[in-house]
Amino acid sequence: MTMPWSQLGKDSWLGGTHCVACLVPPAASVLYHLFMCHQGGSSVYARLLALDMCGVCLVNTLGALPIIHCTLVCRPWLRPAALVGYTLLSAIAGWRALTAPSTSARLRAFGWQAGARLLVFGARAVGLGSGAPGSLRCYLRMDALALLGGLVNVARLPERWGPGRFDYWGNSHQIMHLLSVGSILQLHAGVVPDLLWAAHHACPPD
Repeated sequence: MTMPWSQLGKDSWLGGTHCVACLVPPAASVLYHLFMCHQGGSSVYARLLALDMCGVCLVNTLGALPIIHCTLVCRPWLRPAALVGYTLLSAIAGWRALTAPSTSARLRAFGWQAGARLLVFGARAVGLGSGAPGSLRCYLRMDALALLGGLVNVARLPERWGPGRFDYWGNSHQIMHLLSVGSILQLHAGVVPDLLWAAHHACPPD
């Protein structure tokens, strides 16, 4: 996973947010699973789960900022408002995810962010937004993989069909993690060409 820093110009900060979005969730998840064998009780587990959820919140929040920026690169009056609005929406979604009582409630907490991203994708699709050719397909695959992973995890498939057969391999949690990695890779595959495109794109005069 590389980033062409020297070619990003003034948008290099977006490359930084993208790298944080891609790297923090796997790191937080590794720490969460590494210490699940603790004997500290529910309070320690709650903190570990919160750490894991913070990683998910970051990829949903920081991961979308370069997408929004590139989509609205030729609309400087709208771009800051969209970035701030999505950040505020993400703060609310993150709080709901951190305080959610169940796995399904945590998945629903991120629904507002997904809806906002779909609006951005729709703007690109109908020509109201801009971006590198091919990036939109990566973003659609990104959200499709993330949604599929969340649904598989909530539905507890395939272990629901064969209790005890998937305790070690092939269970829903493992499938969810594999799909999440695929989602992050699709995010990276879309953001890098998007940022390069935005750094060298000349917007038409108003």
